[in-house]
Amino acid sequence: MIDATRPNAEPHRDPTEWGQLVESLDVASVFVVISSWLGPKLRGTVSVEDIWQETLWCSWRDRDQHEWRGLSTWRVWLLSIARNRVRDAGRMWGRAKRGGEHHTAPFSTMLSEQESVSSMLPPGSTTPSRVAGFRERAHAMELALQGLEPDLRTVVHLRLFEEVPMREVAEQLQLSLSTAKERLLRGVTSYRQRLRQILGRDEESALAP
Repeated sequence: MIDATRPNAEPHRDPTEWGQLVESLDVASVFVVISSWLGPKLRGTVSVEDIWQETLWCSWRDRDQHEWRGLSTWRVWLLSIARNRVRDAGRMWGRAKRGGEHHTAPFSTMLSEQESVSSMLPPGSTTPSRVAGFRERAHAMELALQGLEPDLRTVVHLRLFEEVPMREVAEQLQLSLSTAKERLLRGVTSYRQRLRQILGRDEESALAP
């Protein structure tokens, strides 16, 4: 168990704790966010898993640039990296659509024939079986979200999945704070009910607000 509360704890820099730290993120929820940013067009050229692997590599490479303040803050930082990777993919897709040169995805150009993603990250960071499990759970989450009313779905996605502060959610949607909170409460309740039905079991770990 990672003790991220101990003095001077910086588990995001420790290769012995890295894999367990990644497991603590609820990676499936990150997959849902990345998928929403990619959209249907980009998903035809780059996968959620590719963006996630590149995000992990960039976060490990640049780990000294992040000040550890807890798991939630680290997750937000990872999402900011993922958003930049999605933007890069979008720019490359746009150039290709306009007839520009074909560009290999930046992450793949970092790998030689002898290298793999796992070799560039601390042990335990990623395995095919774990990625498959994340993908399956992410699909269930997406189905649960899609079953919500649109006004509830947006609030739930922004607050629970992207971890946007509640006041910013209200501002983005041009709602009063009380209205945004009321929609979040209704949305979270409905989302969890739907997710339990889809998974067929109690889902206590489903993204607490």
